[in-house]
Amino acid sequence: METLTKPIVALIIAGVLLLAAAGLVLLSLREIHAMVDQAAAAATEAANAKWEAKLEKADAEANRKIADQTKASLKIQATASEQVRQAEQRLADSEKQNEALPNGGSCGLSAGRVQLLPD
Repeated sequence: METLTKPIVALIIAGVLLLAAAGLVLLSLREIHAMVDQAAAAATEAANAKWEAKLEKADAEANRKIADQTKASLKIQATASEQVRQAEQRLADSEKQNEALPNGGSCGLSAGRVQLLPD
């Protein structure tokens, strides 16, 4: 019986070693899987951060352009308002000068009234 027990003991030891090796392989695979998941999550986070930065940069550029256009439109509006004010002032001055001219009985425009006409 002793001759039979040596191969059985060897077989049991080999089985235990095989199970231990399989357990180590399984644990290693789990660890590798966890590392891959962590790397994928880190890569996704980095990609998201990159795109968020690009979007923020594009938004800032768009806001700057809007601000520049607003400033330009305000400048144009101020210039136009000043030109309208000047034209209204010239019209008022011309009306005053026209009222100051004598009402002659002659037909047509007098030389003074012609001079009041715009070029």
